[in-house]
This record gives sequence, C-alpha cells and structure tokens, in this order.
Amino acid sequence: MKKILLIGGLGLAGFGFYRYFKYQVNQAVNYGYSIKNFKVLESDDKSVKVELEIEIQNKSSFEVLIRSYNLKLSFKGKQFATSVSTTEFKVLPNSSFSLKTIGTINLEQSKVAVLPFLMDVIKRKPINIEVSGLIRVKFLGINSTLNFDKQQFTYSADLLKDYNLAKPLESFWKKYPKLANLLKIN
Repeated sequence: MKKILLIGGLGLAGFGFYRYFKYQVNQAVNYGYSIKNFKVLESDDKSVKVELEIEIQNKSSFEVLIRSYNLKLSFKGKQFATSVSTTEFKVLPNSSFSLKTIGTINLEQSKVAVLPFLMDVIKRKPINIEVSGLIRVKFLGINSTLNFDKQQFTYSADLLKDYNLAKPLESFWKKYPKLANLLKIN
C-alpha cells in the first residue's frame, strides 16, 4: 500500500511540475503589447528618423532574453518604418519593458499612407499600427521566435485629444461647416 501511495504521489508531483512549466511557457510566449511615445528625431528631404516605444509585458515567472528583433511598421497596410536590433537584453519575470525602436520613414514610400492617416486623425478615429516581423527570444535555455503577422496595436484612440487639439479643431469645423461637410467630418 505504501508503494502505491509513493508512486501515486510522485506521479501527481510530476504532473504538477509539468502543468506549471507548461503554463509558464504559455505565459512566456503570450506577451501583452502596446505602442506609445512616437517621436520624430530628425528629418531631411528623403526620410524621417523616428523613435517608437513598444511596451511588452512578460507575464511568466521566468527571465526572458531578447536576442534580436526585426520589425516593420505599417498603417492601413502601407509600410512606413522598419526597426532592427541585434543587441541582447534581459526581461525580468512578471514585469514589462519598453522596446525602443528607432526607424526610418522613407517619405517617398510613405506618401500613400499620409492621406488616410490625416483623415483618421481629423475624424478622430483610433490610430492602429500594424507590426510585422519577428522577435527572437531565449526562455529557460530554449530559443524561440515570436512572429508578428500584421499584429494590430492601437497607438492612440484619439490623437487630437492626446495632443490637446480637439477643441481648436471643433471650433474650426464650426466656423467652416461647408468644409466639414465636404470632408464628411460631421
């Protein structure tokens, strides 16, 4: 009887460890993401250098090593920036970190996205950024790749409100209602 209880106890303990580590692995590859702090660093006639922070939340109880990343940022399917890094850094358990990406916007390629972007800003629609690419990570000694296939992130629910421009624009539309009707703002 003792032998059966011992084997049963070891079996339950083994199953418990298996479930715990499986849960932690699932937590490690199911990050939470958000995009914030879009800044223009410098510009010239052909390109604009920008900085963008992608906040990533490590939900697991284990440290994760970010080995490299290669990301393409798009707005409504039109790529406007890329960001690549091979610098490794560690992410502590149950914490979040900001991945500062510095990208270059090619003005010639981005012209097709400017008008839809401006219309969404004027109409006070959410600004959704699509991210494609990959992030290479090492978790518990196992190399893994997080693939982004047009993953949607909301940069801002109302960009005009974020920059305190909503009220001045509303005053402008009240002053020029025909222009607002022409652009279908109302």
